[in-house]
Amino acid sequence: MEIREATAADDGRLRQIVRVSFDRVYSFFALRGLRRAWPLLVAEEDGTAVGFLEGKWFEGAPPIGYVYFVAVDPGARRKGIGRGLVEETLKRVAARGATRVFAAVPQENDASIGLFASLGFEKIPRRALWRWYGWRGLGIEMRMFMAPHEALMVRTFTDPSPALAQEV
Repeated sequence: MEIREATAADDGRLRQIVRVSFDRVYSFFALRGLRRAWPLLVAEEDGTAVGFLEGKWFEGAPPIGYVYFVAVDPGARRKGIGRGLVEETLKRVAARGATRVFAAVPQENDASIGLFASLGFEKIPRRALWRWYGWRGLGIEMRMFMAPHEALMVRTFTDPSPALAQEV
């Protein structure tokens, strides 16, 4: 498996993966977000895109990374592709100076919650964004397009927050 930046030539294949991976609402937001994503990574096997990760980058002091969508073609699942995409994203956002990376995951999606938890993400209450970032946190949450049924998860690189476990 190779992980690389997406190119314009990947657009059709990414759209196929979106359509078989998400329901209509999530598909709409995933497709809409492809235009402004960073990072936008593709996992390739034998020259064919089999998965992608769409991220968001929020400038500020400190900057924040956000995993917006991870999708793997159903025929390529359970091979570590999603894990590889998230791990590469963690490296990239840390290298750009982020102290935290967030992900919003449907609460009923045990596979995604398990993946993120195995990579050091913890569930946190949404109010933690306010406590950590003030008004900026509210703006970040609104731009994340978090649905009410999603759990907010965070991976902290620096500035650990010891109160996380008590707040969930």
